[in-house]
Amino acid sequence: MKAESVSSTIRSPSSSTDAIAATKRAPAPQSERRAAVRLGSLPLESSEDLRFLQGRLALFGQTIFLISIAFLVVKGTADLLRGDSRIGLDGRLAHVVVTSLSFALWRVCASRRALTEQTLLAIDAAGTVSICTCFVLMARSFIQPWGLYLGVLAVAFATVGRAVTVPSAPARTLLLALASFVGLPLLAALLELPAFVPAELGMQTRMLLDTLLWSASGIALATVTSKVIYGLQEKAIEARQLGQYTLEQKIGEGGMGEIFRARHAMLRRPTAIKVMTGDGSEVALRRFEKEVQLTARLTHPNTISIYDYGRTPDGRFYYAMELLEGMTLEELVARAGPQPSGRVIHILLQVCGALREAHGVGLIHRDIKPANVYLCSRGAVHDVVKVLDFGLVREFRSDGSVTGSNLDILVGTPLYLSPEAILSPAQLDSRADIYALGALAYVLLTGAPPFAGRTLVELCGHHLHSVPEPPSSRGVAVATDLEEVVLACLAKEPSARPQTALELAERLRRCRDRSSWGEAEAELWWTQQPRQPQSEPVRTALGMTLCCADVKDRLRAG
Repeated sequence: MKAESVSSTIRSPSSSTDAIAATKRAPAPQSERRAAVRLGSLPLESSEDLRFLQGRLALFGQTIFLISIAFLVVKGTADLLRGDSRIGLDGRLAHVVVTSLSFALWRVCASRRALTEQTLLAIDAAGTVSICTCFVLMARSFIQPWGLYLGVLAVAFATVGRAVTVPSAPARTLLLALASFVGLPLLAALLELPAFVPAELGMQTRMLLDTLLWSASGIALATVTSKVIYGLQEKAIEARQLGQYTLEQKIGEGGMGEIFRARHAMLRRPTAIKVMTGDGSEVALRRFEKEVQLTARLTHPNTISIYDYGRTPDGRFYYAMELLEGMTLEELVARAGPQPSGRVIHILLQVCGALREAHGVGLIHRDIKPANVYLCSRGAVHDVVKVLDFGLVREFRSDGSVTGSNLDILVGTPLYLSPEAILSPAQLDSRADIYALGALAYVLLTGAPPFAGRTLVELCGHHLHSVPEPPSSRGVAVATDLEEVVLACLAKEPSARPQTALELAERLRRCRDRSSWGEAEAELWWTQQPRQPQSEPVRTALGMTLCCADVKDRLRAG
């Protein structure tokens, strides 16, 4: 499959609809796959990886600080009450330094300021070795040989604790553990034993041998721990690897699958990946792949771009699409309410452009609705529309028959279904999208869909038999010419609607308010929008794909 032209926008994680592209690639060889996140494997992959490591270093520092401060307070209080002065001033000072260093490590790495790779490496090495060196100095001030063994225990705890907490290459963990333990054998060799320990017992040699063995064991345990945890991370990374893409975060669900934020291994391009859900049958996989291939034929700038597609190791189909930053029209209405006529025309014209190309190559979308139309800024251009979720797209022939459709299945979102989509889905043509676009325009102008119902049957009955209220009767100011265009799109008979997206676009251009919204107005609106969490979407559907054999019979009777 040839590579299609690609745009590279960005999409907000809150949106749950789709977009994709076109280059079919073989899975990357293992040697090219992204390594697991860890210190000692620079360069790291992204700012998210750096923040993760920074957080883990903060956790390591916090753990050491809390344990150290507990010992400092409890032991210091107990010694003070007993009048015990066997621990020298240098030992207590070293204890205070350990507590201060671990606190500094915790707070520096817990700050919101992102640290660079080199800074994280330096903090990791300096913090670990300095803390362990202070433990050795503390051990020197205790009564021997108990002080020495307590030092071994403290250094082992710190090095193994770091290996558990901070993702690190085993080789780096080995080097830091060696640097951390090196002071203990030196202390054992130079230590002066108390006078009550007879020299002829060979205690000095035994202490040195014990220290060497326990230090070697601690180094080995820290290294093995780091290797095991790193290996588990590699498996987790591999489980999130789809060909050249690494899944980072689930950002939503569409009609046929789950959507993830992802990153290309070589291009580092932000991407959205949709993974098909369902029974995973070969028939369903082939149908999904066909739909992706059909959608990839679309190159209009207002249609979402497909980058790639393939299958997961367990056989599920996935495709990669551009990641956008902005909001769906559903979210726009939920936040800002009804939109001015000029902006509605501006949006509809762009949707018409995308549908004109799709209809021209024999594709109907079949699920045009506010949640499937995305509004964003691209570069210096504002109010750019992207038509999303071609997951329900079908190819139709000139005789009006739809290929690959199940005649007993009603496909689409009930609030935006055309009458013929309810009664005769096999006879759908591009005018079904015109009806849905009229319903979408109605929502933009009034803040509510043209029909509502307590049940699916009632709602579909309105689409079949009820005349929609003019938008102006709902308390909003709408020019007569635009209102006539919207109501024409909502005509029950397909022959009474604008027959093509081009005809609809021409009628929209003749509307009086056509020039009342332009780039200046769009830029002003976007710059005034506060950065805020995504609003709760407007409730728009009773389901995406509906089995309706008995529903259709009841509607015909009604």
